[in-house]
Amino acid sequence: MKPATSRRLRIVSASLIVSLGAALTGCMTVGPDFKQPDVTLEDQWLESLPGSAPTAPAAQAAWWTAFNDPVLTALEQRAYERNLTLQVAGLHIFKARAQLAISEQNLLPQSGSVSVGASHINTSGVGPIPPAHLWAEHLHVNAGWEIDFWGKYRRQIESDRAQLRVSEAAYDNALVSLFGDIANAYIDLRALDQRIAVARENLKSVQQSLTLTQARYKRGASSQLDVEQAATLVAETEAQIPPLIKARAQDRDTLAVLLADPPGAVDAQLKGSASIPVPPTQIDVGIPADLLRRRPDVRQAALNAAAQSALIGAAKAKLYPSLSLTGLFGLTSGEQHGIGLTQWGSKTIGLFSAGITLPILDRNQLQNAVRIQDASFQEAVFDYQNTVLQAQKEVEDAISGLRTTLDALAASARATDASQRALKLANAQYRSGSVTYDTVLDASRSALRDGDSLAQNQGLAALAAVSLYRALGGGWEVAQGQQVVSEQVAEEMARRTNWGRLLNPPASSPLARAGGGQPENGK
Repeated sequence: MKPATSRRLRIVSASLIVSLGAALTGCMTVGPDFKQPDVTLEDQWLESLPGSAPTAPAAQAAWWTAFNDPVLTALEQRAYERNLTLQVAGLHIFKARAQLAISEQNLLPQSGSVSVGASHINTSGVGPIPPAHLWAEHLHVNAGWEIDFWGKYRRQIESDRAQLRVSEAAYDNALVSLFGDIANAYIDLRALDQRIAVARENLKSVQQSLTLTQARYKRGASSQLDVEQAATLVAETEAQIPPLIKARAQDRDTLAVLLADPPGAVDAQLKGSASIPVPPTQIDVGIPADLLRRRPDVRQAALNAAAQSALIGAAKAKLYPSLSLTGLFGLTSGEQHGIGLTQWGSKTIGLFSAGITLPILDRNQLQNAVRIQDASFQEAVFDYQNTVLQAQKEVEDAISGLRTTLDALAASARATDASQRALKLANAQYRSGSVTYDTVLDASRSALRDGDSLAQNQGLAALAAVSLYRALGGGWEVAQGQQVVSEQVAEEMARRTNWGRLLNPPASSPLARAGGGQPENGK
């Protein structure tokens, strides 16, 4: 093949692509442009926390640091780095990037092939036929292109671009859930640690009371009934400890799954302070409108609606005539010796054709496909509006829950102090013989109940704060600008498959991860 001919072939192909690309500038895009659905939002929260400014900025990103618990902070960081469910959500972003790249290629020729061949034939002479020598080479290039006149492919690109943002919002939502789940399991475990400690401390107290009662019985200062009642209280206190230990082990195992660690490794990470994390009493909750930006599930629902809106146009474009162009380019050269023939030089061929396809027999099917997409879009709109309403409810409930739990915690602390003082007085009066053992029994049970209730309410107050942070959509911001899978996984994928820039696209690329926010109308 001559170099000049090959260059002419490339120039002709490039000219055709440029010409067809210019033709696209006058194309139409059928179907609706997405508009943000209307939602009902309050101007301010109906519930409030004491001392919190209702119009202050919403809660900080790394909200768990407000608990001032180094172990909790370390667990959250480790979960972010290792959690498998989160990394699966990150892989969905990679898949969405690849799908968008596929859709964008539809704006170029959708089909094509290149055929290159060569042949060389030698024949020996037979009778009067002299020997012959023949060789030939050829290059054939063909391409087919359906011009996106009505926006079928552009609407699909629009939908896939929104789906990429959906996958990113889903990843952020997985982050919010992960950080909340880690905090919930850890706080519950610490509350159980405290309850176990309270139960064991009370067990020592009632065992001492049993010893005292037995001694008094031997001296004739108390009855056998007092001894049996004291023994019963010891057994009741002992029976409370095993279920608490079991529940603690379940929390540890939950942390193990979230951290992708064996349970033994989690025990090592939990060493240190065993106190219940103290929640902040003042949390800036912002205003309801902040939820549209902060809550990833709200953004995800809005983006789902945007993606579905674009599919209406993609389906509707199939109802209109489609214009297709095909081209064939060929180059052959060869030489033949024998039977009186000599040789021929290079020859080129070019063939272009255009065709219009109009759906007729399947038009009703295509129309019903549009209707399906339209109904799916309306579903997505309702889902978005319902998600916003649910988000408002969760925040209102969380604010109310934290306020009332803090009130209950304060009352529980007062009750615990009072019951401990009552128990000391009852024991002293029993030793002096001024009261019966029933008084000690009642005081002991009250002290055990109130001490356990205090530990529970301390844990519930911290959990209520976590619920509020979670309802506000906090936590996902810490991952902005970071890789969505671990570096090790990204390296393994790069070794296994040529991902190009899809694993880490430049910031200027439409495939790059976007920040929080709602989809733009018509985008």
